[in-house]
Amino acid sequence: MKILYILFLVILFWSYWKALSCLRSEPDPLSPILGWMAGLGYFVLAPLTLLVLNGGYTIPAFLGANDSYSSVDLSSGKYLIPMIVIFLALLLTFQSIVVFASRAKSGSPVGLALNEQKLKRVLLSTFALALCDYAIEIWVFGGFASFFVSHWQARQTEMVERAGDLWVLYMRFGAANQIVFTAAAALYVASQLRRGKLEWRFSVFVVFALLIQMIMSGNRIFIALFGLCFLVSCWFYRRRKVIALLLLASPLLFLLFSAWAYVRGNVSAISNNIPTYVDADLGNRVTTTLVDSTEATSVMLFLHLVNDFGSKFDYMDGITYSKVFTFLVPRKWYPGKSENFPVLLADLYEPGELTSLGATQLGELYANFGPVSILLLPFMTVLILLLSLKLGSVIEKHMLLSATISILLIWAALASFEDSFITFFFAALLIWGLRMDRGLCASNPLAQALPLATL
Repeated sequence: MKILYILFLVILFWSYWKALSCLRSEPDPLSPILGWMAGLGYFVLAPLTLLVLNGGYTIPAFLGANDSYSSVDLSSGKYLIPMIVIFLALLLTFQSIVVFASRAKSGSPVGLALNEQKLKRVLLSTFALALCDYAIEIWVFGGFASFFVSHWQARQTEMVERAGDLWVLYMRFGAANQIVFTAAAALYVASQLRRGKLEWRFSVFVVFALLIQMIMSGNRIFIALFGLCFLVSCWFYRRRKVIALLLLASPLLFLLFSAWAYVRGNVSAISNNIPTYVDADLGNRVTTTLVDSTEATSVMLFLHLVNDFGSKFDYMDGITYSKVFTFLVPRKWYPGKSENFPVLLADLYEPGELTSLGATQLGELYANFGPVSILLLPFMTVLILLLSLKLGSVIEKHMLLSATISILLIWAALASFEDSFITFFFAALLIWGLRMDRGLCASNPLAQALPLATL
């Protein structure tokens, strides 16, 4: 089995690289299609590679995962069908880009003169909104002590029970603001990489703001999204030295990301939680660190999901995607409104637990539509490519919006479609309401001819 799966990987990596090569003509590195490809690469292809090379994986007992999905043994024929499903879906997705991108090129990259002063104002205003959000949450929970001893997921659940849909709306705006900040930060760093000149003081502020967000929310996703955008920008502008430095620093970054997943439950006790994490029986720590950092358990759950849905569980028949039409309807007006996909999945695989589970966007497609998801993923990719072409033609008017969509599509490769769509809805409202895109950039025909400096 391992030889067959390695052959799958060789074909997928070749196809992935061909697809990326076809996207070099995108007007900027933060286009929607490049974001989608980055998300599929990091949250699907990389974890799949890790599982194949490791022959599978078992989540350490220390984490208390349910036996129904905690282990994958790829030497067993049990996972052959799921592996064929993910192989065909990814192969058709990458090949659809090769075919359609070559037929519908947006032209050579457009030179853009980014107004960095305006971009800094966007970053400062969204960070100020985030600080107000943090202050309100700390006040609602009774001060710093009460806030930091509580689990980040339990805090949100408690407030939803207390305030209902109003708190859900508030959380949506908070998440949208963080996404817009992250998109603006990615744009700022991309601009610096393009010019080959990094303004360290403001860049340090950006990283500091992202770290504050991670500590306050317990969620590391925004730093991960920023990091992936940074990596895509380095690839787009051929910053090989920076990529080499990132590769050298990656073991430490992955270790910190993995450790945070264990200690974030109670930040006030971090000094006690770190020794517990160090002494815990986590099996092969290198593998566990990589699994944590790439959210590889989502791909593991996908492999189980393919075997379970249609036999053990009924298909969801599109119910989780229909939430994009009902999310604004208060639950008290529509008591039968479905929960989102991560919650529904947790009800099946972790019944009675206060948690949510992910199985990648392909997993959500399969849980709803079964084997036809093999065709739906490439179809979705073609739609994203067409969106990129459309935005690319008016990029000077919607630079921040395009970057925001790009980041949300990285996220969408891992998260539920409904969650990504709703966050986009509120982020677009924020960008439009505060006119953040106005005056941010303009076409610059001379910029194309300017040589790119080397870092």
